Amino acid sequence: MRDHSFPNDVTVNRILVVEEHREEAERLRCCLKEHQFVVDLAQDAGQAHAAFHLHPPDFVILEAILPNDVSGFEVCEWVKREDSTIPVIMLTVIDRDDARALARRVGVDAYLVKPFQPKTLIEQLRTAENGLRQRESPPRPVETVELVRFACHGCGKSLKADLIHRGRTFHCPQCGQSVVVPAQ
Repeated sequence: MRDHSFPNDVTVNRILVVEEHREEAERLRCCLKEHQFVVDLAQDAGQAHAAFHLHPPDFVILEAILPNDVSGFEVCEWVKREDSTIPVIMLTVIDRDDARALARRVGVDAYLVKPFQPKTLIEQLRTAENGLRQRESPPRPVETVELVRFACHGCGKSLKADLIHRGRTFHCPQCGQSVVVPAQ
């Protein structure tokens, strides 16, 4: 059953999870799918790079410790160079102040330590997304919020987005196809 206390905003639909351990990755996938997200999994930096280009994510969740001598910190740096607007949550077993400081330096938007509560992950996902959105756009009064209404060309699902998202590409929550918020 979906928890409706966290509405699914059109700005985050596809999430790339970079996690070496399959069991943990599947747990994350199930948690996120319950909230209507499309989830792609990668076990290392190479798979993350391929998945990032094959299905560009709206959000990245990654572990700090990855195989093949490339850390989650390095993956985050790469993601932020590719697209600084993509929020990144580091979800890791490392509970150290120096790791948190490094995460901030490389651009991580939120840092969670395992084990975690699914509700906390969703809250952090929304907080990171909102924080990034506020940094990108000037605040506006709530009463002036206007919406663009449009449909997915792939499946016909009715969608809506704030005017500030005009021209932004995201993924349809129903079929996963890339959709551009109309400019008008």
